[in-house]
Amino acid sequence: MWINNSADFQKFCGYFLDGIWYPRVTSIVDIKSKPALYAFYAKADSFSDAKQQLKKAANEGTAVHQLIEDFITGKDLHVSEKYIGFQKGFEEFLRQYNFFVKKEWAEKRIRHPVHRYAGTFDMVAEIDGVFALVDIKTSAAIYEDYRLQTSAYFHALNGEPWLLDSRGNKILLPKEVQKRYVLRLNQKQLCENCGAKKKLRDMGDKITGGKSACEHQFSETMEDWELKEFDNHERDFQGFLNCKGLWEWENRVFLEEIGYL
Repeated sequence: MWINNSADFQKFCGYFLDGIWYPRVTSIVDIKSKPALYAFYAKADSFSDAKQQLKKAANEGTAVHQLIEDFITGKDLHVSEKYIGFQKGFEEFLRQYNFFVKKEWAEKRIRHPVHRYAGTFDMVAEIDGVFALVDIKTSAAIYEDYRLQTSAYFHALNGEPWLLDSRGNKILLPKEVQKRYVLRLNQKQLCENCGAKKKLRDMGDKITGGKSACEHQFSETMEDWELKEFDNHERDFQGFLNCKGLWEWENRVFLEEIGYL
C-alpha cells in the first residue's frame, strides 16, 4: 500500500488509544524481509493473481477465528464442510490439552507503556494450567517470523497487564503471562496408495511426498495441526525492537510530522 500523507499513515499503521497514537505491531514487523513471501509472488502467474490467492488465505483465517470465537462464547462448533479439517484439528487440540479461556481475554488491544507500540492479539488462555499468549495461525508451517510478533504482545501484556475492549474500557489480567504459543490449524488429505499428502488451501492445494506416478486416491479431509511454544522471549523481543528501530528510520518523515519522533 502506497501512503501519501501522515493522516493515512496514522490510519493504516497504528491505533489511537486514550487519545495517543501508537504504531501497530504488524506494521512494524512488516519491515523484515520475507523471502518465502517473495518466492510466492515470483511463482504466481501475475501480481494480481498472487493478491487474489492471499485474499483467499485470509478468508480461511477468518473462518478459523470464527470457529475459535464460537468456542469462547459457548456456541456449537461448526464450520462449512469446506473447512471441516480446521474444526477437527481444534477439537483434537481440546482433547489433548486442558484449555481454558474467557471471552474478555480474546481479540483485545494492548500497548507497551515504554516502547510505545500497540497491537491486537488473538487470546490469552490457560493451557494445562499455564497462563499463556496464544496466537492462531492457518499457515502451512510455523515460521520463525512469528517469534517477533508474539514477543511484542508478550512483553506488552506483562509491561501493562490490562486489555482494552472495543469501548476503551480496561480489563485487568489475573496474573502474569508465562508462556507464548502458536496454535496452527490446517487441513489435509492422505493418498491411500502412496501416502502423499495434499494440503487443502483456498489459495490452491499442494501435494507433497508419495510417488509422482501414483494415481492418487485421497482420504476424507483430516486435521493438520500443531501447538508450538516459543522459548527465549527476551532474544525475540530484542529482534522486534531492532525491527522497530529500522521501521522508525524508514518512516521518519511521517513519524516526525505526527510528533511520534
